[in-house]
Amino acid sequence: MRTFQTKKLDEAISLALAHVEPITESESIPTTDSFGRVLAEDILCPEDLPGFARSAMDGYAVRAQDTAGASREHPVTLRIIGSVEMGQDPRTLPDLLPGEACEIPTGGPMPPSADAVIMLEETARQNNDVVQLFSAVTPGTHVLAADSDFRRGELVFKAGHKLRAVDIGALLAMGILSVRVYRRVRVGIISTGSELVEAHEKIRLGQVRQINSHILRGLIESQSAQSLFFGIVPDEREKIRAAVQHAVSESDMVLLSGGSSVGARDWTLQILQDLGQVFVHGLQIRPGKPTICAIIERKPVMGLPGNPVSCALVFEKFVRPVLARRSGLKVLLPSHRLASAQLIQTVRSAVGREDFVAVRVRIDEADGTLYAEPILGHSHNISTLARADGIVRIPAELEEIPEGAQVWVELL
Repeated sequence: MRTFQTKKLDEAISLALAHVEPITESESIPTTDSFGRVLAEDILCPEDLPGFARSAMDGYAVRAQDTAGASREHPVTLRIIGSVEMGQDPRTLPDLLPGEACEIPTGGPMPPSADAVIMLEETARQNNDVVQLFSAVTPGTHVLAADSDFRRGELVFKAGHKLRAVDIGALLAMGILSVRVYRRVRVGIISTGSELVEAHEKIRLGQVRQINSHILRGLIESQSAQSLFFGIVPDEREKIRAAVQHAVSESDMVLLSGGSSVGARDWTLQILQDLGQVFVHGLQIRPGKPTICAIIERKPVMGLPGNPVSCALVFEKFVRPVLARRSGLKVLLPSHRLASAQLIQTVRSAVGREDFVAVRVRIDEADGTLYAEPILGHSHNISTLARADGIVRIPAELEEIPEGAQVWVELL
């Protein structure tokens, strides 16, 4: 059997992405249901937005030339001919003649002939018919053009863009009611281990409730993919092989978690080598070292540690970018929000290995300072992540991060 060297996380991700092919099948869905989906086509704006010139300030719509020379000492007086209502068709507004102004709210449509807005703070209303201006304006002052939001024909989003909530708002503002997106990736999950039983079953000493598939399901579906669970498979070579073959035939990507015995891990590696090409076996991270990545029938198949903490962390750091690429996403961005916090206890590592340390985040209500408190306990315990607010990364070149250091916390 081929031997492998463990790989740095970045190297392993680059290698995996080079082997992964995005799915190509797409579907048209309502824009309102498209959150988190990946566009399968470019989006061009079908019309100018907002489609009419509007005011950027509360004040008065004017002809800029009528304000020439206005100042506090020498105000200019204009006659008020009416006021603009929000939502009013600009074609129903009166033309401004020389010496006239029209009251206008922020966002209100500009009357014909008006080419500037003077802020309310720079005016004084004399009566219902007259307003004094205390400053001059130039054409375009405080006016948003008809195409100030989006221009007709403008490329708004490229294919491969993952739609966010604000993107859905922009699409609907343009009148785009449906979008073509790549179909959801089907991710098969296999839990291996003779010691595992389902959470609802009665367990005896020596057995463990199977939770990895549920953790993975939540993580997969948070990425707008579909999870398929193929059950618990005991540490038996032929049963693992059959489960892998079945999952590959029904899925676009497969995750195996577990195989806690040395023999089971060897079987997983042998099976993946027999069925396809293995190109990652072991990551230089903790937790998460015993990770495998292979391609079988042009589909990524990944062996994850059986330990729930390691399994969840490997998904976040390694599986997520692979799933994103498989989903058709073109640009892979960091998946976590970051917070800067002061470490309240020294954390240690080994040079040449990245460590990920679970931390609680606490805030000093007096001055707003954030503190990161490492969570003590074995990294194999699910309680470490359950109690954590985030993760602190110790780079491979460092032996420790000292108490008092400012660190970036990846919020969970």
